[in-house]
Amino acid sequence: MKDKKQKIGAKESLHIFGKALKVSLKTKTAASIIVGLLGFPLAFLPVLISVQLKDFTNLVQNLFGRGTGAVAQVIGAFVILSALYIARLVFNSVRSGFASFDTLRITQYLKEFILRCTCTVKYKYLENYDNFKEKIQFVNTDAGPRVAGSMQEILNWLQNIVTFVSILAVLLSVDVWLAVILCLTSIPAVVLAYFQKDEEYLNKTKWIYESNMAVSYFFEATWQQSMNDVRFFGLFPYIRKKYRGMMDRYIVKKNKLTRKHVLYNAIADIFRSSVYIVILLITAKKIFDDPAAGLGTFMLVFTMAGQLQEITAKIFIGAAQFTSDISYMKDFFDLEKLEYVDMKPRQAPHAHFDIAFDGVCFTYPNTETAVIKNLSLHIKEGEKIAIVGENGSGKSTFIGLLTGVYEPDAGSITMGGENIFDNLSKTHRTMSVAFQEFGHYEATLRENITVSDFTKETDDEKLTALLRTTGAWEFIDTQKNKLEEVVGVFSETGNNLSGGQWQKIAISRCAYRDCAKIMILDEPTAALDPVAEADLYRNFTALTGDKTTILISHRLGITTLVDRILVFDQGQIVEDGDHKTLLTQNGLYARMYKAQAQWYE
Repeated sequence: MKDKKQKIGAKESLHIFGKALKVSLKTKTAASIIVGLLGFPLAFLPVLISVQLKDFTNLVQNLFGRGTGAVAQVIGAFVILSALYIARLVFNSVRSGFASFDTLRITQYLKEFILRCTCTVKYKYLENYDNFKEKIQFVNTDAGPRVAGSMQEILNWLQNIVTFVSILAVLLSVDVWLAVILCLTSIPAVVLAYFQKDEEYLNKTKWIYESNMAVSYFFEATWQQSMNDVRFFGLFPYIRKKYRGMMDRYIVKKNKLTRKHVLYNAIADIFRSSVYIVILLITAKKIFDDPAAGLGTFMLVFTMAGQLQEITAKIFIGAAQFTSDISYMKDFFDLEKLEYVDMKPRQAPHAHFDIAFDGVCFTYPNTETAVIKNLSLHIKEGEKIAIVGENGSGKSTFIGLLTGVYEPDAGSITMGGENIFDNLSKTHRTMSVAFQEFGHYEATLRENITVSDFTKETDDEKLTALLRTTGAWEFIDTQKNKLEEVVGVFSETGNNLSGGQWQKIAISRCAYRDCAKIMILDEPTAALDPVAEADLYRNFTALTGDKTTILISHRLGITTLVDRILVFDQGQIVEDGDHKTLLTQNGLYARMYKAQAQWYE
């Protein structure tokens, strides 16, 4: 995905970080923010505990021979020390709990962000234009969480500053050089953290391909649509080999980086720990030279030296983390710069809906061969059109262009004289489509049908009449809860529909949108049995009414019912006429029809 890290200037970094803080605020509740802010006064707890531990140690050391008053002092100091420990424990637990809640909210926000992106971005990106799929995956797993968690990270960093200053002040009162040495010995770990974060970012973005491919092979073996193939042909060894190959490539790269980081971090930790021991020896000698300092001073340095090293590392590593996170955040916000469909609020359909293609050309993203070539065409209002052709001739691509799914590379597409892309919402409202690959929604049968016009008030009598026309009522009527029956792979009763039943639902969904003036049916009989196909032909006029109807089909029995047939071949219309005319021309249509003639005799 990327070979090197992009340089991001200070001004752009501040802008990106400001946007990230706004997103982070959206994913937090008021209570979560309050808990985060409480961390500032409680950032003094490490110092208070260490100072109290010093006093407690000195009191215990001087306890013998001083009577019950001294014992009371020791008990009082112990109670205070215990209360401070409990306060820190309780706060950490509460903060951890709210962090878990925030994680759920962050996950929800990110999923909705990705849904909104994939549902509104221009369709070319869904064909993986500009590595869109890899970018979405990276945002989902890495960049998004960094953005959403940025507020908590900045709060933690500032609270670490408070803790650092308070610890430093106490250690300086003991010995200036102790504080200086402890701070300096944290530098190697800080430098390592900075470079490791950059290296981690670069490698994560470069390894997205292996990760995505491994996930793809995993789902090939577990997703229902391909399960029959996998089981029947015994493809487990093949799938496992492919999956393992991708994972092995990923693991080799990851292990190489991990070994490098473990080695360097171990060296840095040994260095810090060695100096830490030296600090304790210096403190012990100081107490030996001046017994009045008491063992409490040793306990103070013992507890605070480690904390200072740790908090110093956290501060500088946190700063390095922010620097690194900017790259992740930029990837997140770069999704906002993609081209999105301008979907205006609910629109009325076009008053006039004749369709014109003028010199339209189209090539799929990341390919070089044109699928539609200099196509010009006019479809009058109310015409019934059948589009036929061999596989790969451009039929479905033509529908993708007409519905605004794809944008032409050249030429124009108009409806009622208006460019369909000037107001895509209006264009969509003018038509209804049963796509070749249609949705199977985990919902009730009613919802699966009415989702095409979900704001419309449903008339059950009219809906039932429509379902009788499409043939869907035959099986809906046998369902226990009729239209309210929940269907789908994950329904509680496992009540999924057959391919033909789902196709009837898709046709019903298309026809339910009766405000549309253009009906498009892409391979509407592909999953239907011969009887159901014959029923659809018989009810074709009742189903389509006076709407402009565009029908794509490999099965040519229905072409006798339309006004006009367009024959596609290699992205161009090579024949245009009605059934009888095209048969007499003895061209591609005639050959295709004669090849299927025995089906209709």
